[in-house]
Order: sequence, then structure tokens, then C-alpha cells
Amino acid sequence: MMHPLFASAALGLVAAWPASGLGWLLGKAADRLTDDPALRTAAWNRAVALPPALLGLMTGISLLPEEATTPVYSVVASTKAAATAGAVVNDATARIASSLNTVETAAALLILGAAGGLAVATVQQVIGRARLARIVHDARPAEKDLALAVGAAARRLDTGHPEVRISDRIDQPLLAGLTRPVILLPHDLVERLPIERLVPICAHELGHLKRGDNWRLLFEHLVGGLFWMVPPFAMLRARAAAAREELCDALALTGATPEVRRGYAESLIAVLRAHAAPTLHPAFTGKGRKPTAMRLKAITDPHPAAGWGRKALLGATTALVVAATGAGSIALAQQGGPAPNRSQSRISTTDPSQTITIMADIIQLKDAKLADDRMTVPSGKSVIYRGGVTIRGRLGDNTTVLLNGRAPPAGFDPTKLPQDAIPAAEVTNWLRDGQHHFQINLLMPQSTQ
Repeated sequence: MMHPLFASAALGLVAAWPASGLGWLLGKAADRLTDDPALRTAAWNRAVALPPALLGLMTGISLLPEEATTPVYSVVASTKAAATAGAVVNDATARIASSLNTVETAAALLILGAAGGLAVATVQQVIGRARLARIVHDARPAEKDLALAVGAAARRLDTGHPEVRISDRIDQPLLAGLTRPVILLPHDLVERLPIERLVPICAHELGHLKRGDNWRLLFEHLVGGLFWMVPPFAMLRARAAAAREELCDALALTGATPEVRRGYAESLIAVLRAHAAPTLHPAFTGKGRKPTAMRLKAITDPHPAAGWGRKALLGATTALVVAATGAGSIALAQQGGPAPNRSQSRISTTDPSQTITIMADIIQLKDAKLADDRMTVPSGKSVIYRGGVTIRGRLGDNTTVLLNGRAPPAGFDPTKLPQDAIPAAEVTNWLRDGQHHFQINLLMPQSTQ
């Protein structure tokens, strides 16, 4: 039986697909509601955070003790959305109960693939940032006039004052470094543009520094490696990066004249025509160039800040998406691991020699009624027990045991099997001669027969 932590992690990786879809809807809703780059950037950043937050929530829940999770499950299960999500998962997993080993293998491969992607992304960051550190070391300081002008822009934006350096080994401006950030400018750009055109470009990088985008991009790259098997997440990252570039444009051009804005737009177009630098750091052109027309329009024709009404509407939309993601993750976590909410039922008949207790992670009731711990199965109906099934008690004459639909070997007794040794079981009840008879069909791996 797979450990609940790994089962929840596998479900979290699968659930990253619908979570990315919800994130995309949130970002597009922001794009339609407002032209305010700050509000749209916030929405896209939250959209990017949804899949890793869902994965973290699901794995965290699987580690909590039962007494802590049971009240939460009870509350969430009472909501229609969560109940529907749980029912869908329950029905789908019940269909493949007899091939549980295959499911566990697929889950293990999924987790190994995600771990491998995270390892590759980590190595890429280490190598890339080491190379970038060498570029910073070899770069030369900017002239005093440019450094003083960038310092004035840093005071205006109320951010740190990073050193400005010139390099022959890059082709676009960028913010390099985490603990000691540096603004790097390409040598060709510095030779071609006057200081008054270079200062807004540096102010754009100061905007990234003010927002902590150098740290955010590191986190997103690592999470992107974890979710490399989820292409929609890569789309979210690209769209969020484009929104951040537009916001940093707005920060850099606060109070700028139309002439300065036109010159800034011309500089952006010139840099876009150059070869793209590695996307290991916040850079002037950003990632994803489809929104370039929108960005240029915002530079030359800035949009006013969004009003309270649109902010409230987008806030409500965000809360709805987050609530749906949270409720769905809790419902999935309840289905994904055996420990959080183990079910127990007792089958009783008029035969005094029989008392059977069946414990399982999930019990799927088909037209059956469960009252307290006594299971009543209507005649001709079945109940599916799935995940770590344990049978204890005494079998009476009115109970027949099958092993994968066939008669078991002589002397076979399911009550003597180790705890959680049975992947799944199906119990059927029928009425004959006024008495209830039960058939317990154990769905076991072939190697145990």
C-alpha cells in the first residue's frame, strides 16, 4: 500500500492540470476587467501560485493526525463542490481497484518524474547563476553620470541602489544576483543611447528589484521543473512574466513625458530585435513576446489605476478560485491516502456464529445504507471496499469467500491475513429462504493466491 504522503503528492501533481486551468481563467478575468498592470500582475502571480499551493496543501494534509483532519473533512464534504469532486475521484478509483498495483506504479513514476524535473531545474539554476556571476565579475562599472542618475531613480522608487555595470557578453539589460543585485547593461546599448534614454531602462530593472522578482523568478523556475509534465503551468508562468514586465514599465515611467515614453518604446523595440538572453533572471524584454503590442500600447498610452469596484470584483473572483482549489485539494487528499479518514463497518446476520468487521480507506456504497458502524446491504446489492482492506472476526455458514472471483485454496481465511493486505474487496448480499447470505470477493494480486 502506497504511503499516504506519496499518494497525496501524486494526486497533487495530477490536480495541477485543473488548478492551472483555474489559474488561467483568473488571469484572463483580470485582463478583461482592468487595464491596470498592477492588478493584472497580482492576478497572474496568484494564478501561478495555485498549482504549487494545491500540491503543498494536499501533502501537508496527508501528514496531519486523524483527529486534526476529520473535522475539516466533515466540513468540506458538506459542500456540494467538494462532495462532487470526491465522488468523481471515488468512482474513478473504484473502477480500477483490481489493478491497484498498476496505479501505484504510475503514481511512483509520476513522483520520480517530478523529482527529476526539479533536480534538472536546480542544476540549471546553479550553472546559469554561476555563469552570470562570472559575467558580473568581468563587467566594468558604468560612468559616474549614469550611476548618479540611476541612484536618483532608485530614491524615487524607494528601492535599493544596485551598482550599474557594462558588459560585452549580454544583449539586453537585466537584473543579476539575489543578495547583491547588479544592473547589467549591454555595451552596444550604452554606446548607442544617451543617458536620458538609459535611465528609464535601468528604472525598469529597479522595478523588478523593488518587487523582489529576482527571487520570484528563482522560485518559479524550480517549481516549473517540478511541474514540467504540466504544460499549462508553463503557459501561466509566461503570461505572468509578461504582466510583470508591463508593470515594471509603468513603475519606470511614472510621471514621464510623452517624449520619454516614445524613446523608451523605441529602446524596447531595438532590444527585442536582438537575440534573447537566457531567461535565468528578470530581464528587460521578459519571457513570452506575444503581449508585446499590449505592452507598447501601455507605454505610449498609460492606463489609470483600477477603481475600487473592479478591485472588489477581481478580489471576489480570486477568493472563489482559491476556495474551489482548496476545497478540491482537501477532497482529493481525503481520497488519496489511507490514514486520514479510515472507514469501518460491521456485517451482522441472524447467525450468532458470525461477526465480521471490515476496515478500509474508502467504502463505496451502491444503494446501501450506513448507520453508525452497522452495514446493511440490500438484497442483490454490493459494497466496494478499497485501499488497505482488513477483515476481522468470525465467518459464519452464510458467508462465502472468493479470491478474484474463484474459490480460494482449502483452509484460506481472510481474517488471518495481515493488516492492510487486501487491496480491495466486494461484498454482495442476497436473500434466500428468508435468510441473508453474503459473498466476499477479495481482489488480490495474483502472486498472493
